Amino acid sequence: MLSTRVTQVLLLMPLRSCHCFSLPPRAGCHPAQPPLISRTSAPRAQWDPTEMFEDAMRKATGNEDYRFGDLTKGAADEVKRSVESVLEPVATSITGKESYQFGDLTRKVLSDADEALATTRDAYFEELPAAMWRQLFGGLTPQQRSDVVIALCQFTAVCVLSLSLVSNLLQGAFFSVAWGLSSRHSRLSPLAAGQWPALLRTHATLRLALGPLLLPAELTAAALLTPRYRRAVAALQARMPLRASQPVLSRVCALAVAWALVNGVAVLAGTAAGVAIAAAVAGGPVWPPN
Repeated sequence: MLSTRVTQVLLLMPLRSCHCFSLPPRAGCHPAQPPLISRTSAPRAQWDPTEMFEDAMRKATGNEDYRFGDLTKGAADEVKRSVESVLEPVATSITGKESYQFGDLTRKVLSDADEALATTRDAYFEELPAAMWRQLFGGLTPQQRSDVVIALCQFTAVCVLSLSLVSNLLQGAFFSVAWGLSSRHSRLSPLAAGQWPALLRTHATLRLALGPLLLPAELTAAALLTPRYRRAVAALQARMPLRASQPVLSRVCALAVAWALVNGVAVLAGTAAGVAIAAAVAGGPVWPPN
């Protein structure tokens, strides 16, 4: 059908006049001179191949509304309808829709793939803790599992206490430096009337300026201190009177005593020594005058 229409179009299209189709003049005769066209005469209409093709297609198809490209669009629509008619029985059974439209199969496949991936991901994250628990404690007896859990909790507590100790020592150092700066500026003790707010402002400034910069060093020091802290807790636990009958209670008591002595008393003593040194360097008194 398409080749027949193209043949009709080519037969109906007029040939453009060209000098190559004119016979050569006879010998001795001069060719007729073309008439002169004045500058004021109307210009000759330009030859538009698209418009001529549309006119020829309107005459061949009988469609007065034909535009260039309609024939190609019509052929593409026919191919699309043919594909839809062939795939409609299979597509309706897969997608569950009453009628098939081009692209429904692709959308159905992508939707099913997304649902399967989401289901697999949810199942993986739901089963991961149980799988890790079976991998870690699957071959242990209940008593062994209890001992392992208690040991992990104790090690975590020791790590937290070590980091807390380093952080408290750093804050004590900041407080001592702030004490010395305030005392050097005012030549008075920060405990004097009206001097405590200046000490707090200086301390906050030091924390904001130096705290983030010293965070890697703080973490490194806590990691290096953890084994020593654990040995100290173990030594305290060995001296507990209930270590044989109540091992869990003795571990908790050892951690509490270590926190009170090391993180509490030792840090306060170090901060007090730092304040005394800072006051001596700044040349100001530690205590206000009576």
